[in-house]
Amino acid sequence: METFWSRGYDRTSIQDLVGQTGVNRASLYGAYSDKRTLFVAGIRRYLDLVVEDNVGRLLKIEPAGEAVRQFFLRLVEAPIDRMRRGCLLTNSAIELGAEDGEVAALIRGAFRRVEQVFCARLIEAQKAGQLAEGVQPKALAGLLITVLQGIRVMSRVGVDRDTIREAVMSALSGIKVTQSGQSARGVQSRLRTAAAATRVRSRRTG
Repeated sequence: METFWSRGYDRTSIQDLVGQTGVNRASLYGAYSDKRTLFVAGIRRYLDLVVEDNVGRLLKIEPAGEAVRQFFLRLVEAPIDRMRRGCLLTNSAIELGAEDGEVAALIRGAFRRVEQVFCARLIEAQKAGQLAEGVQPKALAGLLITVLQGIRVMSRVGVDRDTIREAVMSALSGIKVTQSGQSARGVQSRLRTAAAATRVRSRRTG
C-alpha cells in the first residue's frame, strides 16, 4: 500500500515491492499472481485503515456540525509533506480513471461512504440548529466530497495553503461555528501565525 501510495501504480515495479515488503519475488508471486492483484489488495487495505479511520473521527466528534468542520480544518493545516502526498484513492483515480473497473468501483464506493457520513452528520447538525437557513444536508455533503477531492488534487501540484483554506472556509460557511469550534479556530490561527513568523525568519537568515 505504501509503495503504491508514494509512487503510483505505473511507476511501481515488482522490485520496488520486493524492497518495500522484504518478501522475495517468488514468495510475492506465490501470494499475489501479479502487480495488479497486489495493488487491489493495497486499495482494500487503505479502505480498511485510512478511510475507516476518517469515518471514525467524523462520527466521534460532537457536536455533529463541528465534526465536519474540524475534519476539513485539520486537513488544511496538515504538514505540507502529508498534503503533497495526497490520497491513494484520489491519486489512483487520476492515474487510472475508469480503465480498471474493479479499482474504479472501490474508489467510488469509498467516496460514497464518506459522503454518506457527511450527510448523516449534517442531518444531525440541521436538527440541532447548527446549519444556516436554507442549507440542505444532502446537497452540502455532495459539495464537500467534491471539495475534499479538489483539496487533494490541488495539494499534489503545490497550490498554496491559503488558497485551499479560503475554498474550504467558503464550503463550510453553511455550518454555524459552535463554542468549541471558536476555541479550535483560535488555536489554528495562532499556529498559522507562528508558522508564518518562522518562514519570515528563515528568509531573513537564508
